[in-house]
Amino acid sequence: MRKKILFALLLCIGAVNVPVVSFGALTSDAVCTNENDSEEMNSSSSSWEFFYALHEPTMEDLSDVSNASKLGKKASYYYELFKEAYVTKEEVVPGDPTKRTVIRKPEIYNSVRRIEKALSKSVKKNEISREESEKQFCHVLKVSLAAIDSETDSFEKLLEENKKDTDKLLALFGKVNLKSIY
Repeated sequence: MRKKILFALLLCIGAVNVPVVSFGALTSDAVCTNENDSEEMNSSSSSWEFFYALHEPTMEDLSDVSNASKLGKKASYYYELFKEAYVTKEEVVPGDPTKRTVIRKPEIYNSVRRIEKALSKSVKKNEISREESEKQFCHVLKVSLAAIDSETDSFEKLLEENKKDTDKLLALFGKVNLKSIY
C-alpha cells in the first residue's frame, strides 16, 4: 500500500517518467522551441499516423452520389462524409428555431477546403489531370476523416502555420500514414 502511495506521489510531482500510450495520432516530431525548429518540423522529420475505419466505396455507393464534383465521384463521396463529420448544426437555445453552425477542428476543415479549391483550379487550367487530382484529394479527405477523432494538435499547428500555401498543405497531408483498423 505504501509503495502505491509513494508511486502516485512521485508520479504527481513528475519524478517518475511513465510512457503514455495513445491510440490517436502518433507523431515523431518534438515540441519546437524556436523558428529553426519550426522550419525543421516542416521538413521531412515530422510524420503522423492516423487510424481509420473507412471502406472503399462500392459501385452502389458511387452511383448514389448525386452531384459529382470536378474532382470525380469518389472524391464527392468522401467529401460528403467529410462534411457530415466536420459540420454540425445545433440549437442556440433549446426550443429556439435558430441554429448555429459548428465546425469541428477548423484548421483541418479550412485546409481541406483550400486544397479543394486549388486542385479544382489546377484541373480547370489543365495543370494536373483529373485522375491525379482525384487521387490526391481522396487521400486528403481520408486523412481528414481519420483525424476527426484523433489527437492532432501538432498536425493542426503546422496546417495553421502553412495555411496560405496549398502545396505545403498537400505535402503535410501526404506525410500522414493511414492505418486501417480492419
